[in-house]
Amino acid sequence: MQDSATVTMRVALYVRVSSEEQREGQTIDSQVSELDRFARDKGWAIIGVYKDDGWSGALLARPGLDRLRDDASKGRFDAALVNDVDRLARDVSQLGIVKREFEKLGINLIFKKLPNESSPTHNLMVNILGSFAEFERELILDRTRRGRRHKVEVRQEYLGSNAPYGYHYSPRDRIAGKGGSLDLVPEEAAVVREMFHWVDSEGLSARQVTLRLNRMKIRPRRGGKTWGKSSVLRMLRSETYAGVWHYNKYEACEPRKPLQGKRYRHSAKGSLRRRPKSEWIPVVLPEALRIVDRDRWQRVQDQLERNIAFSSRNSRHRYLLSGLVQCGGCGARYCGDPNHGRFYYRCYARCKTYPSIRDDVLNEIVWGAVAEAVNNPTLIADQVARREKRKAELHQTHRGQAAELEIALAAIDQEESQILKAYRLHILSPEQLTRELDQLKARRSVVDARLVAIKGESTAPSEATSETIFESCERLARELESFTFEERQRFLQLLVDQVVVEGDKIIIKGVLPVSWTMKPNREPATNKNSPMVPAAAPIFSDDRIATTESYTPSHNSVSEVGFEFTKILPEEVPLKDRLTPEFLRRLLQHNPSATLAEFRDELKLKYSIVASITALYRAFKRAGLGYRTRNELNTDLRKAA
Repeated sequence: MQDSATVTMRVALYVRVSSEEQREGQTIDSQVSELDRFARDKGWAIIGVYKDDGWSGALLARPGLDRLRDDASKGRFDAALVNDVDRLARDVSQLGIVKREFEKLGINLIFKKLPNESSPTHNLMVNILGSFAEFERELILDRTRRGRRHKVEVRQEYLGSNAPYGYHYSPRDRIAGKGGSLDLVPEEAAVVREMFHWVDSEGLSARQVTLRLNRMKIRPRRGGKTWGKSSVLRMLRSETYAGVWHYNKYEACEPRKPLQGKRYRHSAKGSLRRRPKSEWIPVVLPEALRIVDRDRWQRVQDQLERNIAFSSRNSRHRYLLSGLVQCGGCGARYCGDPNHGRFYYRCYARCKTYPSIRDDVLNEIVWGAVAEAVNNPTLIADQVARREKRKAELHQTHRGQAAELEIALAAIDQEESQILKAYRLHILSPEQLTRELDQLKARRSVVDARLVAIKGESTAPSEATSETIFESCERLARELESFTFEERQRFLQLLVDQVVVEGDKIIIKGVLPVSWTMKPNREPATNKNSPMVPAAAPIFSDDRIATTESYTPSHNSVSEVGFEFTKILPEEVPLKDRLTPEFLRRLLQHNPSATLAEFRDELKLKYSIVASITALYRAFKRAGLGYRTRNELNTDLRKAA
């Protein structure tokens, strides 16, 4: 393949480095100097230098390499001189592509560190070195991955990356011997606290928070003029602000739809894909780095879910239980499903475990169950008494487990003291000390995590009594009958947590507020737009719209008790059995001059019977009442249309 003739040969130099450290260390210039000196010693004429700064050898699409291949096809040089095989490519298949392409063009491919000859042995050496280069690249990637995982999983340290808004990451200082550290940015942390406060206290959506930030002229970190909703929502969802950062949350992947027009990319895997949550590795940050307390963060997540569930976008028919109904088969929410003038709730995931259900039927059952519970508080009080008994037993068990974990932590502290004492007495070497302390740290993190979990699961028995439950229900019962549709909907959103549909069985889970107090440092409500109501005011009063808007389980200092009821769907009576001759005769006697369209509306509003005009005509005819002629029926149909 290579010619050893002494005639002057035109040579192109190709050099490549992949890392930032190599570029800073002038490694690429040293490659150019070596190749330049080698070519001049051979008496070759250098016609150009082709550089790829910061490009991985695993990529074939590199700007410098593409220019080299293009100029080779134009015959601008006789040979390409490269320092070593791994500088040209770290992938055997890509190395073969370039090598065969140059051979077809009659271009010599010369590696400075290999003998300048053309033989099967030389080709074998190139392929072997290419395989070693690929193996070395995979080995470096694996070592890097394991090292990063060890730092996060065992040492529980924040891994240097783009710090989220509110934080600043200081890189490792090797000269000073300081590791990388994550620090708070006070001005940005204050903005984050306000954002969480707005959602928690006022129930704002991510879009409303975005508008408020822009209206207050608070600038994003990177110099942008306005905030974007996606950025705000990502911040409100981030658990880092509550003190837990997750590693291994995303994995690199190739984009499904690569950007058009962008020829070169530093990585083939230019997109990110979210991993399953079971693969995330949590790192508990120090208390000083927690911007939002855990309870508030969780309340904000719940509020964001409610904002999505109760959104009125794209809803033409008003569904009373919008956002509350859940499929008992797959757990997905039920959504509205209009069908030829009738309206149903159906599973959003279409799992078909349970059939859809008429909205008027489910509305009546749920509203009746809630009204029954409010008017008969004994039903709730009995449930609360049983639940509080179980909660007290579980609380006692958790206290015992927490005490055992505290003893385990004390034993770890004592063991750590003994290890440090052994090191001071020169019984342990520095390497042994590091290994022992890493093992202790891993054990301590496991015990700490379990202790935090137990404290999070353990809740003290509620202070609610039967008297407070009866008082709360009495306040609520006064207003039920006078509610408008909007007030009924808001009332159910406040008291009902979810309605689970399991075929003909309906499970209603709710939360009853048993006290009503304002948060401190708030002014009493003076109008319907005010976000709070005076302490001790009934939940629904003359300005009940304002008061219903003010209460959610996460917004106010209010004690709550949960309740649950199971209802069985009544057997659906066929329409012809409901429109009996006696029933139709009473309708005619009540309003003998009504049209079929007016009867249709009356049946729907007063009796929850949905029937078309044609069905009513047939029912009257079947009953032998001779109510309308066919021509009059057609006239009614045209009017209804």
